[in-house]
Amino acid sequence: MKRNFYLAATVIAGVIGSAGMAQAQDKPTIAVVAKVGGIPWFNAMEQGIEEMGDELGVDAYMIGPTSADPALQVRAVEDLIARGVDVIGVVPNDREVLEPVLKKARDQGIIVLTHESPDSENIDYDFEMISAQQLGEEHAQLLADTTGCEGSYAVYVGGLNVPAHNAWADAAVHWLDQHCPDMKQAADRFGVAESVDDSRNTTLDLIRAHPDLAGIMSFGSQGTIGAARAVKERGLAGDIKVMGLFSPARGAAWSTRAS
Repeated sequence: MKRNFYLAATVIAGVIGSAGMAQAQDKPTIAVVAKVGGIPWFNAMEQGIEEMGDELGVDAYMIGPTSADPALQVRAVEDLIARGVDVIGVVPNDREVLEPVLKKARDQGIIVLTHESPDSENIDYDFEMISAQQLGEEHAQLLADTTGCEGSYAVYVGGLNVPAHNAWADAAVHWLDQHCPDMKQAADRFGVAESVDDSRNTTLDLIRAHPDLAGIMSFGSQGTIGAARAVKERGLAGDIKVMGLFSPARGAAWSTRAS
């Protein structure tokens, strides 16, 4: 995973170089606002940012809000503008909520980058490491293969306005509508995939309410762990298929405890 964040830092370095900042007397300052702090996925991101900052000779660090609340990201960006950093990077929880403050940053000469938000407008560059359509469709194909297109399914995202998560989910649902027309969503998608506890509780509720629940697709690194935990607790491992993105170390640690 760390290689991906090295790529991100290299992109940032290229933008800095093109702006002439690399020749400044003081180190350029790069601050990246994550979706939420304290979870393994973004802990790895923070490590990559710091290591590449050292390698590139820039002052690079990450800010991790205490929850996946777009308002906290806005507040973080406002603070970075006040500090006068050279580059602000954001992994948005809500693209539209961030647009005004990102415009403010650019108006003050700050380079603005986003990740997993290709439709952001007030930015200098957005970088993507995967195809949103392909990722969503591959999740859908795995769900179809493991369930035989029978039963209902649920979709978890980090938040209902998270750009990338919902693009992945849209692609997955569209594929299933075309290839598994009899397989329907048990309910509207849930914005719980940045919390193990929330995704676990949601899964327990779904199991009680939908006896035909056959699978869960989680687009968010905590949702897969929480859903799998709930399925395991109810003795339904193998009956309800859980798939999604997660930190390998976190998944391995939970698997060891659960076995």
